[in-house]
Amino acid sequence: MEIQQAIQEFLEVRELDNCTPKTLQTYEQRLRYFSTWLHSAHGIKEVERLKLEHLRGWMAYLKKTPTHSGKEMSDESIHSYGQSMLVFCHWLEQEEYLEKPISTRFKLPRVEKKFVPTYNTDDIQKLLAACEEGDINKPALRRALTARNRAIVTLFIDTGIRLSELAGLRLGDIDKNDRLLLVHRKGQKWQQVPVSRDGFRALHHYLSGHRPVLARTDVARKDDRVFLADDGRPLTHHGVSMLFKRLKKRTGIDGKKVGAHNCRRYMATTQLEMGRSPLDVQRQMGHTTLTMTNHYASISTQHLRKSHEKFSPLRNENNSSDNDVYGSGYWTE
Repeated sequence: MEIQQAIQEFLEVRELDNCTPKTLQTYEQRLRYFSTWLHSAHGIKEVERLKLEHLRGWMAYLKKTPTHSGKEMSDESIHSYGQSMLVFCHWLEQEEYLEKPISTRFKLPRVEKKFVPTYNTDDIQKLLAACEEGDINKPALRRALTARNRAIVTLFIDTGIRLSELAGLRLGDIDKNDRLLLVHRKGQKWQQVPVSRDGFRALHHYLSGHRPVLARTDVARKDDRVFLADDGRPLTHHGVSMLFKRLKKRTGIDGKKVGAHNCRRYMATTQLEMGRSPLDVQRQMGHTTLTMTNHYASISTQHLRKSHEKFSPLRNENNSSDNDVYGSGYWTE
């Protein structure tokens, strides 16, 4: 069987498994790239000729080949490409398209775990203050866009939902009596996610007073999208990402990623610091296991710093003041 044909069959099986269109697109793009490299570098077009050294060679090729922007591919991206290839190879072995397993001795490249700084309270205030947007000559539209932006930022921070989950929200997915959102999670799962009183206030303000301005009608159906663009169309995944690019420019937040995922990160780390059960945070975020939730617990050092200060072997009971000031750093440039 030719590799291109096997990829097509693999994608059809993944589609039957209810993989999202985005996941299917990722698999197709990466596996077609892998197939093209196999043919150009080794003259291989048939599945039967695939060997372990080709899997390793693909990883080595990605590591030394610059991307379209001229930069080296990150270790995280190479690891992710390797995972897609590995899932495909496992499927080939299960379908017995390969006589002998080749994936058992293949190891994905290690990924350095980098420190990713999250927001602080000042950053959150800056984000909310920077939500004002729109033509000053169209005050009603400007107020509507500002209310929409604040509702978006507030929901991300309060609930920790993903960007795709927010963009897909429909009016019928909101239970305003119990302050719940019905979100479409990864793996084709639906889950109700609670919103706090303070978090829901901004959403209610947008829906009750400003969404009709964007929709250009007072008629609202339960399947209509919650968040709209300035032309009345549903706000897309890309549209939300562009909003955060504008917020980053307005706030001047430096050294941190300004985006929906960092809001999710801030929600998780803050709640874990405040003592919320990791199991509750896990369900709030839609994680299938506690492994990923515990990753967020290790990101923040605030709780760890306070705990260490309390239990340090050098702690002096008579001098427990936290008023010492040492400045910001030991460098000059």
